[in-house]
Amino acid sequence: MLNALVAFLVFVWIARQLPEREYANYVAAFALLEVGLVLSSFGMEWVTSIFVPQVRLKATGAALNRFVWQCAAFQVCALFVGACVLFLLASRLTATLGLEGANGAFRVYALVMLVEGGGRVFRDQLLSCLLLQGAAQISQMVRNVAMLCFSFWAFQHEHWRTAEGLAFAELAASTGSLLLAVVLLYRYLRIGRTDPAADSDWQVPRWGALLRAGRNAWLSNIANLTWSGQMVILLATHLIGAEATAQLGFARNLAEQVRKYIPMEFLLGIVRTLLIARFAADGDRQKLGLRAGLMYKANLLFLLPLVVLAIVRGGEICGLLSSGRYQTAHWLLVGWLSVLVVWAHHRLTDLLAHAVGRSGLTSKASILLMVTPLVLFAVAQLQDWVLLFLVLIVAEATYSGMVVSWLNARTVVYKPDWAGLAKFGISGGIASGALAGSGLGGGAAFLVLATGLAFVVVWAAVLLLQAWSRQEATLLPEKMRRWAMLWTRT
Repeated sequence: MLNALVAFLVFVWIARQLPEREYANYVAAFALLEVGLVLSSFGMEWVTSIFVPQVRLKATGAALNRFVWQCAAFQVCALFVGACVLFLLASRLTATLGLEGANGAFRVYALVMLVEGGGRVFRDQLLSCLLLQGAAQISQMVRNVAMLCFSFWAFQHEHWRTAEGLAFAELAASTGSLLLAVVLLYRYLRIGRTDPAADSDWQVPRWGALLRAGRNAWLSNIANLTWSGQMVILLATHLIGAEATAQLGFARNLAEQVRKYIPMEFLLGIVRTLLIARFAADGDRQKLGLRAGLMYKANLLFLLPLVVLAIVRGGEICGLLSSGRYQTAHWLLVGWLSVLVVWAHHRLTDLLAHAVGRSGLTSKASILLMVTPLVLFAVAQLQDWVLLFLVLIVAEATYSGMVVSWLNARTVVYKPDWAGLAKFGISGGIASGALAGSGLGGGAAFLVLATGLAFVVVWAAVLLLQAWSRQEATLLPEKMRRWAMLWTRT
């Protein structure tokens, strides 16, 4: 929660202080950074998430040490190559996107890509896969606090209120976070390097098999990237101009603050590790699917009230956070949050496919959807934002539908609880009506009250409408189970 608060303060401070033109440069530069991270990952985030827990549970401490540092070295080398490419292409990308004065920012963000990418490898992959969530959060907190301090200091000076100045702040903050994450990981691995193997017959998979699994994830990530938020931002910058990009980028950045802290993303390291460890222990695909479906509903409990709040009072939210600059981004925010609802299910289907060893389904589905960027290009030229978000939602829903149907072709792994999900939708409608008719005034205090009201009404409606199945309720912890079973539909 503290990390989320500091990250949110950084977002608000940047939106209020950077001039609109520089904010557009910043949004485009950060989108390029994220694209570079995906292209340089080679799908290794799924390799570590699937195999690091297995090595930790079954192999010796020495084997775990060797495997973890090999994974880290491979990814840092790939990031170095990607950062060099971005640095060399900075001038050409600036001209292509039509962003004046962004060349310096793009080059500094190439360095940020290397350092921040390395930080994410250690924080979000290795520490999280070893269930060292506390260490990962400490490292993230160092980055967020340093970013807040550096950006606050830099923006006191007019010549630093640029995308390039912000890039230097990002570089300093990411460096501190990376160094701390490396130290914390080293300390943990050093303590357990003499641990014996729990299963003497088990062998660490060869790198050929690991890279094949990573290749499928990488191909899927590249295909998904063509209709991702990053590509929408870059496409809008190229076709429409910086002014439109600033509004669109602000709305997406605000939605990104939400995405980072929904359970499906914020707790992914823990949830993914535990789901895979339990599945490795019992081999029960049906329970794996039930646990994953329950996780998606936990996301909706967090995400749906925010969508309701954005629909009813999104203009006020955007205006308040940006000091009036981006108040017209109301429906852009609603669009990005709506895409996020479907994207969370996309994330879930990826997890299921990789867990059961069928990662090839993700690349197959992504490649079949490669027509999506052509549709986005046509829609972006029309500047029809409603249609653009509709295309994104349909693409994400189609992806999930294909992967789930192929997963269930041999043995049923996961079936969406359509009745329960429909009741979540009804709960959102009830909350929208309650919030619209509440008569709450304007200002920050009333926005806080409106947020609380949206959460209370959605959660109460979900409880009363019994929006989970009996099978899902049996998987809850004991104290929660007793309460849920009183309200579970038969």
